Amino acid sequence: MIFRNSLPTGVAQLGPRDAEFIYNESEGHLSHMVCAYFFDTAGHPLADMTHADAVGWISERFGYWPLFTSRVQRVPLDLDYPYWVPAPDFDVDDHVRVHKASGPGWAPVRALLGKSLSAPMDLTRPPWELEVMTGISGIDDLPGDLTLIMLKTHHSAGDGLEIRNLTNRLFSGPAKPKAPARESGLPLVEMMGRSVLGFPGQLIRFGKGLSATKVAAEEITQAEESGELAKYVADRPPTRFNHVLEGDLALEFVTLDGADIKAIRAAVPGVTVNDIFLTVVAGALEKYLEEKDERPERPLAAMVPRSMRQIAEWESANQLALLTVDLHSDVADPVEKLTRIRDSAQVAKERSSHLAVRKFSTRIETSPAPLLRLTGLARRLNKLNTDREVMQHTTISNVPVTIDGNVFDGAPAVAVLGGQAPVDGDVLRHFLIAAAGGALTLNVIVARGAMPDPEHYVVLLRESFDELRQAVECDVPAVE
Repeated sequence: MIFRNSLPTGVAQLGPRDAEFIYNESEGHLSHMVCAYFFDTAGHPLADMTHADAVGWISERFGYWPLFTSRVQRVPLDLDYPYWVPAPDFDVDDHVRVHKASGPGWAPVRALLGKSLSAPMDLTRPPWELEVMTGISGIDDLPGDLTLIMLKTHHSAGDGLEIRNLTNRLFSGPAKPKAPARESGLPLVEMMGRSVLGFPGQLIRFGKGLSATKVAAEEITQAEESGELAKYVADRPPTRFNHVLEGDLALEFVTLDGADIKAIRAAVPGVTVNDIFLTVVAGALEKYLEEKDERPERPLAAMVPRSMRQIAEWESANQLALLTVDLHSDVADPVEKLTRIRDSAQVAKERSSHLAVRKFSTRIETSPAPLLRLTGLARRLNKLNTDREVMQHTTISNVPVTIDGNVFDGAPAVAVLGGQAPVDGDVLRHFLIAAAGGALTLNVIVARGAMPDPEHYVVLLRESFDELRQAVECDVPAVE
């Protein structure tokens, strides 16, 4: 979120990277995230939380995030990027919902998460929703009598790391009410005046940006031709997961032992946790497609978001680069597949760090608002061509969320789930999240039209992990 000089108190203009999520919002391209924490509330008053309790709790923490009390105000004709403006009269009750689990097990939670992921957000009001479910029990090996607290936010307000930092403050810090202030907002006349007067500057920046990115594109081409940079093109046949969203959204998860993950990392030099989970997904996804008689003609590939916060300086609440990583799904041996994925992931990271690639990515920062708006409109009007070759088949993202230190009025967090809604062309998404005791949870979010049996896919993920663990053990030489 960028605060510009001379703007009224409480008013902020979105940067282009953040505004793009608003312009691209559509029925088949929802841009929100959910982060759902489970708290052990056995014997705790919060086990019977009411709507008034939830409203009071979140209202006392509005001081942790200015967007709790701000909404998007778009400029007429989208002549300039939208603004965050105060929404002092919004109804907190409309943002908070409290439910009682209808029975034991995963089904009530699954239904709540799927419904929330499927529902678009109303961007005429502050970009958040709070869902609470009490009386949860019988989920995996978690203790009974759980309470779920789920925060849903729009991507224009921040990426996964930004929301992770917010939830850590909400669940580890004391109450922090928002200080009362007379915030004036931005009158329509002033907004139009700023936009009209600033539009020539937008065009000048756009022209300079085109020149700079043209030079960067030439440098990238030279680096690709010389072999310095890997080249990525959309040349892979699509799968059922590259179609239009159909059916309800389902969320499933599998939690894998932290000790096994450490053992794999210790046995295979240079691999990361991400590499391991890319390998697990590669094995399970190819097996699933084989069972459907849809074995891909070429190896699968994944879109892997990478935080650029330590690499580049972007004035944006979203600071992600999207990597393409070959999953080497045609390699049978799990250990060899892991090492190849490790190398492919490193190549993709090196490309995203390359100066020319980073310069080229700044083209969005100089794009005029009307151009970004037209791009989003074109996305909605042009029907997805499901026969066109693709660059990636699924998303695999490491969401830096943890339960460590998080409590809800004294009740400890015992698990967390989360992720982002699938979109047209990318209807299967995986999100890696830290779990209790050093374990890691892989969340799967998918449209049932493409995967009517996500419960079976989770079984395949666990089998893929077990195969990798066993293969690593067999490859480790015995100590005499």
